[in-house]
Amino acid sequence: MIELRIPQPLWNDLESALFARRDVETKAFMLARALKSGGLTALLIREVAPVPEEAYEERSAGAVVIRREFVHRLLCRCAAEGLSLIEAHTHPWARSVRFSGIDLRSHARKFRATERIGPPFHHAALVFGGDGSFQGVLWDSDAHREVPVDRIKIIGPGLDLRYGTDRPLPALERARRAIYDRQIRAFGEEGQRILRDCTVGIVGAGGLGSMIAQALALLGVGRLILVDPDRLEPSNANRVVAIASQDVRWRRFKVGALARGLRRARMEPLNVRAIAASLTEPEAREALLQADVLIGAVDSPRARMLLNMLAVSALIPYLDGGVGIRAENGRIQAGGGQVRVVLPGAGPCLMCFDEEAGERALEALSPEQRAEAIARGYIQGEAIPRPQVVFLNGVIGHLLTWEFVKLVTGCLPPFPYVYYNLMTQQAFVPEGVERRPDCLVCSPTGWLAGGRELLEAFFERPAVSTFPTRE
Repeated sequence: MIELRIPQPLWNDLESALFARRDVETKAFMLARALKSGGLTALLIREVAPVPEEAYEERSAGAVVIRREFVHRLLCRCAAEGLSLIEAHTHPWARSVRFSGIDLRSHARKFRATERIGPPFHHAALVFGGDGSFQGVLWDSDAHREVPVDRIKIIGPGLDLRYGTDRPLPALERARRAIYDRQIRAFGEEGQRILRDCTVGIVGAGGLGSMIAQALALLGVGRLILVDPDRLEPSNANRVVAIASQDVRWRRFKVGALARGLRRARMEPLNVRAIAASLTEPEAREALLQADVLIGAVDSPRARMLLNMLAVSALIPYLDGGVGIRAENGRIQAGGGQVRVVLPGAGPCLMCFDEEAGERALEALSPEQRAEAIARGYIQGEAIPRPQVVFLNGVIGHLLTWEFVKLVTGCLPPFPYVYYNLMTQQAFVPEGVERRPDCLVCSPTGWLAGGRELLEAFFERPAVSTFPTRE
């Protein structure tokens, strides 16, 4: 899979640069950071570089040539900063656009000329039609050949997935249309196709995480990645869904038991990967980097901030869910939960929502703080006598699932923040949540300046291969 990930503000800049004129071909460049994980290569767009009029050597309705000096300056930046270069130009009259013969000959010459720059540099080219269609290729320096760019992922206000003209989404099979008929009536066949093609990473397979995973499986999400290091215990039996009683008796890993239950519950095959590991382990992080959407159902503030950092650095939308109940002498005094939606590069991250939580995550916990956190139920794997009930997990889990559906299908814009009060049975959306200009994670000096360095600051054992740097 080859994809471009770009925040909505930068996408707007690209469209403005490319389609200011429709009588001639126009060109623009994008600078990106390359991310490779498994079979995925993602180019994370950091900057759009329009071409000024004086940088055009030739420009007409059928051809566009840029002066070498302009391109040379961009290539020098790529080599110095460890970035990749994507060239984009228009065929403004075309529908279902394809590269022309001139384009193909130009690719062969330019790709081989820049191959010597070496990793982590990647060179790609895109052409956009007047109808918004595109075709793209990336030069594979290992195989010495062009490979198609499968899709562009635009982040904000939802998640807009656009597929190349040579990589369209296939139609829904007849059996799948029958299974999801009522959903298709709600948000259309296109929405169901997007769900089928979506990969979701869920961290936390307890009461809340299992509820969310079950809902996504029943919705028809194509692939799930489940991450949780814990085993089942008797206290999980009344609120972790989609598991069998013997799973609890034999203290099986939560993710394995949940994966088996989800496969049994769904009419069609489900691609689910169960990873019984903590978020800080390389296997879990490498798998989550392949997700289209990340979901956190974790108790630990540190785990929540790790997911926030991973999502922002890799340009992956992140939905965070949390629940809590305060009780005394067997009586509920207060309770509720929240759902927060992080759209990297297009909206606030969790540290913008909660500065105090960000500061807690950045600093190592002292013994006194750890003891307090355990008492409050914030440390995974510890004995936590904290109240939990299945119905609150259900409410928050399905509120989060609804925000997920809005995010990926585009049927409505997702809310950045939803809070539910258990005592009054009311949900409301707080106002005034905005990106902090000095945020360590999502400000221009955060995710734009040094994703790998920030990851190393958060993770105890960073996967060095994930974000390569030049020697």
